[in-house]
Amino acid sequence: MPGFLNNKSVRYGLIGLAVALTLALGFRVLLLSHQGLQDTLVRQVMAQMLARLAEQAAFYGGENLDIVFCGTASPMGNAGRAQQCIAVLAGDRFFIIDSGARSTAVATAAALPLGRLDGVLLTHFHSDHISSLGELQLASWAQGRKQKLPIYGGVGVARVVDGFNMAYGQDYGYRTAHHGEAIMPRRAAGLVARPFSVPKGGMKTIYEDTKLTIAAFTVPHEPISPAVGYRIDYAGRSVVISGDTSKSEAVARASKGADVLIHEVLQPALVTMTSEALHNAGRSGLGQLMADTLSYHTSPTEAADIANRADADMLVFTHFAPSPPNDLVERIFMRGVAQIRPKGAVMAHDEMHIRLPLADPEAIIIMDK
Repeated sequence: MPGFLNNKSVRYGLIGLAVALTLALGFRVLLLSHQGLQDTLVRQVMAQMLARLAEQAAFYGGENLDIVFCGTASPMGNAGRAQQCIAVLAGDRFFIIDSGARSTAVATAAALPLGRLDGVLLTHFHSDHISSLGELQLASWAQGRKQKLPIYGGVGVARVVDGFNMAYGQDYGYRTAHHGEAIMPRRAAGLVARPFSVPKGGMKTIYEDTKLTIAAFTVPHEPISPAVGYRIDYAGRSVVISGDTSKSEAVARASKGADVLIHEVLQPALVTMTSEALHNAGRSGLGQLMADTLSYHTSPTEAADIANRADADMLVFTHFAPSPPNDLVERIFMRGVAQIRPKGAVMAHDEMHIRLPLADPEAIIIMDK
């Protein structure tokens, strides 16, 4: 050891490290005791953070069809994921499909431009697809939305909208009274229903604007009715969201030639194992609840077959049941998929961003964090 310390470069290195540690400790002591320095540092960090968020928000849309996953979980066992929510930004138009619990926080973290949100498309009215509507209303209103937030959905959407407006109605008034009409205009507070009806087995355009078309199609999710998926076409690029459904030819028809098919998935082996474990632990009610979900969702291999028949370019899995907490469970979800679909599939996660540039009609870019 003495010979080691006699090495000049080692001694200088240790002296340098000691000096650096002393300076770092001194700066920390100064930072903890000097209020002016604390405030200056916080202001600088805030300014940098806001500049980055503004830059990121401006990055979405434009000459692209952008897809951002704001929630990828099922109602139970979310493994740190938000519940179902997908943002689609087509040029200067911005829609969110479903709004499950905690998804508004993910949308905010992803710096989505919520102030220019044009509407929410609901696939159906299960709680894990609507529970964040109140938070999304507030976030988009506070960020500059100037009109009530349109909520598109099948028959029954008006009841959902009325319920949220009733529950949050007092809050709308409080915020306008506190912050004023210029910042929180009362006319923009709340939700407004945009109901539509699609014949069983049918498909119907529910929104059209220049290069953007949104069509709803019915899917089987009994006993839930109505239940729909959506196809969004923008300037030659396209994305389909299956909604919650058992394996359905309707999804294959709606996805013909789509760039991206986003399909919900349930892994039957995992759900069965979970149900059995719950029964064995004396929690038979919850175990039966898990087993019941097998009848109205789609397995990964079934979704792969649907994507093949639709000739969809990319298949993306979401709304995982159960939600994968680790790589092992993700591998179980992918069992048999490659054998059915050589192109494979992508496992979505919260804040995943997929970009379809208009300038390159063949390109699909995963812009992950």
